[in-house]
Amino acid sequence: MAQSRISAIVSSCSESGEDSSSLDSLPNDVVVGILLRLPAQFLHNSASNVSRKWGEISESQCFINSHLLTHLSECEFLIQDTNKVQSINARDLKLEETDLGTKFHGRISGSSDGVLLFNKSSGSVMDFYVANPVTMQILKLPSLKSTCMISSHCSNISRVSSTGEIKVIRLGRDALIGMYNWYVLTLGKEMHWRKISNNAPKLCDPASYLSFVQSLSVNGVVYWTNSSWITDPSVFAMDLCHETAYHLKVPGECHGQYWTLVQMGKEICCMNCGKDVEMKVWKLNDLHINEWILIKSIRFSSEISLLRGNFCVPLTWLDLEVLVLSVYVGARNVVVAYNVNKGECRMLKIDDVARHTIFLHTNSLIRF
Repeated sequence: MAQSRISAIVSSCSESGEDSSSLDSLPNDVVVGILLRLPAQFLHNSASNVSRKWGEISESQCFINSHLLTHLSECEFLIQDTNKVQSINARDLKLEETDLGTKFHGRISGSSDGVLLFNKSSGSVMDFYVANPVTMQILKLPSLKSTCMISSHCSNISRVSSTGEIKVIRLGRDALIGMYNWYVLTLGKEMHWRKISNNAPKLCDPASYLSFVQSLSVNGVVYWTNSSWITDPSVFAMDLCHETAYHLKVPGECHGQYWTLVQMGKEICCMNCGKDVEMKVWKLNDLHINEWILIKSIRFSSEISLLRGNFCVPLTWLDLEVLVLSVYVGARNVVVAYNVNKGECRMLKIDDVARHTIFLHTNSLIRF
């Protein structure tokens, strides 16, 4: 049964005031199977109205984790410019306006497992807020007034799957002594920023390494790519589970080429990019020893001229089937969902790409 059809039936039961005893009598595995197929927003708004049992199941941490994993491939892109935030369904490329810009404070800095990090500058201080757009839970983080931020790109959020902890990381510069340090905060009752000075990049100016390229948060690790892609094909990674930093080199075949990091569910991948290239996908198999494994080679169909003659940058990789790309055509940016098995694609044009910042986001019921 289609997801939309299930939602319609459950909504009908809820609105009619029908006795929920018949729904409560269903076996738990049947109920869980139904609820796992429903969107996070629908569950948050309606599950407890349909049945007390349904509400209890949908609010359990075990179910919330399972629901997130089930819907990872149903992600969306949040496209932010100076005035608004739009969303694009990653699979069918439907563009919609959102109210994120009015409901929450500041600009988006990162996304992890359905939880967004926002930042808002106030003089020399940058305030941070954490929010879940589905549950509308929002939390302002303590200030770190003794430091100044280099850039919002030097901050991100990541949820550690093994522990359920949600951590925020930022790079700050102590205004008094000029030292750069990493600061980490774990969401909870007693929140405070902790300095991890021994893990700061060993560079004269960390800003030159991190501030120009947006970071990517995947499965408890935040990755930054070097802005000098070709001359220095390296990645800085911070494992927020163990709060340990790593300097990685991308696969050798990417040296001397354009490349980018791409999220694939709970995995991080490296892909080469450019004009008229055979795209290859390497998965980071082991962060600790910098081991990459080639898992796919993609050659675009000759019938799709847009992908053959313009600069293509991968955005995400869904179920090893649908590759979502950003294609630069003059001053325009075309988002393309390319089915590598069928050689088919969907396209969506976005004007004035220079103003846009794109974040990959999955709706979830995660609480903090």
